[in-house]
Amino acid sequence: MSVLQQKFNSFIPEQEYGDLKQNLNPPFEIVGDEKTKKRITRMINQIVVSETGRKTLEIASKAGYQLGMEFAFGCNGGCNKENKNIVLNPVSEDDVLVGVLIHECRHAGQFERGEYDASDDKRPRNETIKTNIMRTRAVEADAQATAAQVLGEIMEAGNDEPLFAFCRQIDNYPIAKAFQNALRNESALKDGTARTAAFLAWYENEPIKKAYDEAYQVEMMTRREKNNTNRSDTYSVSQPASRIVKELCLNNDGSCYFSDNPKILETGHYVEVNRQTAAKIKDLIDRAPSAKKSIENNPVEDDFKKSSFKTAALTAVLARKTR
Repeated sequence: MSVLQQKFNSFIPEQEYGDLKQNLNPPFEIVGDEKTKKRITRMINQIVVSETGRKTLEIASKAGYQLGMEFAFGCNGGCNKENKNIVLNPVSEDDVLVGVLIHECRHAGQFERGEYDASDDKRPRNETIKTNIMRTRAVEADAQATAAQVLGEIMEAGNDEPLFAFCRQIDNYPIAKAFQNALRNESALKDGTARTAAFLAWYENEPIKKAYDEAYQVEMMTRREKNNTNRSDTYSVSQPASRIVKELCLNNDGSCYFSDNPKILETGHYVEVNRQTAAKIKDLIDRAPSAKKSIENNPVEDDFKKSSFKTAALTAVLARKTR
């Protein structure tokens, strides 16, 4: 443990954390001192009273992910696909970190189900910019929606503090509002509507979207250009939102919880890119030798915010008109 981390740990109020027994099979390997292990164990044991929470953690633990604590500015935690570790920021409150642990374990589960790591600059970029943006945003929206879902189930089991802590986080205000409104319907936690509401509300946070687009689009494209590996990047593969939610928005049984029309994720603010960020992306893709010329690769244009995928009925009508 670093000296800086020890200093920050000293400011955390002492409390009873219980023993080191995890009510999870298999248990996680937790890296750190006894206090760290007890803190994280207590979080795990709060989460597993939720069936969705238990399943989310089990997927990560079975895949061999390690848990630990690491000080970081500006974030509460992270998940590393390559090294298979999940870290939590030790200076954050434990009730906040419960939601963070769920979020990061959901990312681990996404990776185990085949999702690519958007921060991997070695991965060829063959999907269109629009598909990349829809997919990376949906990955984050699903992780936060899953955290909200689990915290709602924990609240139903009698512990509302982690959900309240989640709702008090300024970046979660839109999600908290949408989730709480959805919970007015008694079946919302069971039929997917509360989780869907949380998912869609993630997109209302413009600074968060900009930060992820800068990190996962601009930064990765810049690195690949600098390393001269962008020559093979075709940006030619399109994916409809229906496929993205089918692969990401999964219940414990593998069914899809997303209860709205996925097509909305192809339009408006769900895909709109900050003007400055869009200009950077446009410049980078114009310099990529193999990049396909397409409206899906031009976030500066208004048509980028329109759905690129026709419904089956519309396709049939257009086919008849051209006969």
